[in-house]
Amino acid sequence: MAIPTHYIKKRDLLHNEKSSPQTLTKTGREFLALERYSDALDFFEKARDTAGIQEIKKIALTNGDTFLLARLDRFDRLLVTREEWDAAAEKAAGSGRASMAAYVARKFAPPPGAAAKEDKAAEMPGEAPLAEV
Repeated sequence: MAIPTHYIKKRDLLHNEKSSPQTLTKTGREFLALERYSDALDFFEKARDTAGIQEIKKIALTNGDTFLLARLDRFDRLLVTREEWDAAAEKAAGSGRASMAAYVARKFAPPPGAAAKEDKAAEMPGEAPLAEV
């Protein structure tokens, strides 16, 4: 079976109740061979093919592709570690893809106002040590 080239045929195969995990995995592998990683990931996720998902993760880390890592992170929050995010950001920056590196910086930036809370020396009511009361 050839991979679907039209987006509607791809959608129909991906979301058809009758598509077996084996068919989805096979189609994902064909997309992987064509270096269409995002399409391959769609099929691996639907088939719950952990081996295929790990291959995509390896490719994303090798290429510094934070877009694919973000897709993997949405699929399973425990799949990508902070160290892997940082390594991918370094590779992305080193290969001239500053926007992909900036995505990681934004992802792990502290929320606005978090630094102000840490620098605040004043005590809140009721927080004074008992010796001072």
